[in-house]
Amino acid sequence: MDVTSQTGSLHIGKTSFMRRQTTYVGIFLIAYLIWIGLLFIGHLVLFEYELTPSPLANSKRVFPAHSGIQLAHGRQNIILFIHPACPCSAATVDEFHDLMQVGEKDSVGTVVFYMPAEKESEWELLPIVQSVKRIRNVTIEYDNAGTEAERFGVTTSGHVLIYDSRGVLQFSGGITGSRGHSGDNHNFQLAKQSVEARRPRYTVTPVYGCALRAI
Repeated sequence: MDVTSQTGSLHIGKTSFMRRQTTYVGIFLIAYLIWIGLLFIGHLVLFEYELTPSPLANSKRVFPAHSGIQLAHGRQNIILFIHPACPCSAATVDEFHDLMQVGEKDSVGTVVFYMPAEKESEWELLPIVQSVKRIRNVTIEYDNAGTEAERFGVTTSGHVLIYDSRGVLQFSGGITGSRGHSGDNHNFQLAKQSVEARRPRYTVTPVYGCALRAI
């Protein structure tokens, strides 16, 4: 093979190698852009989910007469409904703890866990139940069939109701700013105002949590 043929072969080989490199780089860039796009969309979906409240419930404005939960006359009654398996509700328990400290002298708390009988032995061992047990001045109730939630017009885990000493509803809603996020927020401040005020006005806030019967 003469020098010219060798040079031509080398040129063709180099050109072919450069084309393959360009193709690989192009495929990599396309895959990278697709990955970035999917990541961006995922973050948008997650962000929207965190900030989307559950549908508003028709909470009872007067404490239900036939409820198994006892109304504490002369004190404010703070009631929290929780599904033990709802991952969003751990943050609500943190805020509820702070809320109970605000009204420690004049309030009693009740946490109502949706607890089907067949799940009780499993769910009562979950960390969220143990966390509630450590909160002072709080009674725990197991709502085996969801009857209490239905009586109070509650459908979402993390829903807080505050009734005054007469059994009149003063606050209904969530006490977190979004799903699964604890820390000071506007909804908690509104609940705090209801606890601190002697004559609070009726307040409703969005609830960020799972449906009580959907998990």
